[in-house]
Amino acid sequence: MKKYFKVKYGYSVSDQVSIPENELDKAIYAQREGIVVQLGNATIQGRNIISITPHWHKYTGWYDWYEPKEGDDFAQIKRDCPNFDGIIEDHKNYVSMLTYNNKIKQIGTRDWENETPQAKLEASKDNSPLAEERKALSDKFKV
Repeated sequence: MKKYFKVKYGYSVSDQVSIPENELDKAIYAQREGIVVQLGNATIQGRNIISITPHWHKYTGWYDWYEPKEGDDFAQIKRDCPNFDGIIEDHKNYVSMLTYNNKIKQIGTRDWENETPQAKLEASKDNSPLAEERKALSDKFKV
């Protein structure tokens, strides 16, 4: 199931945009660096991004102004929405790794939605910013 996220960049109900998972890296990078970015149908100043959260409204059919309050609302989220556990954190780590390695042009190019779990696992192993240091240290202490 395709995953959507809500990027809130103001305090009005209309100051938000829904983006697919493939644009999440761009939103996180723009928020960190305070740069202008095109997300969905909106051009947003990164320093104005208030929050990036799962867009439950996309799956539940709620109006944008509605906020979940009761147990039934959260039961509906659990029933109707895909599992968002750790996804935003994975994207933050990926953006940090690309920034650390000066590969900023790769932000927004990875196809997160169509990757298999095995490909995601391999990518996380290979792209760690500390991988070379970890390998050098482990080679140093080999017996």
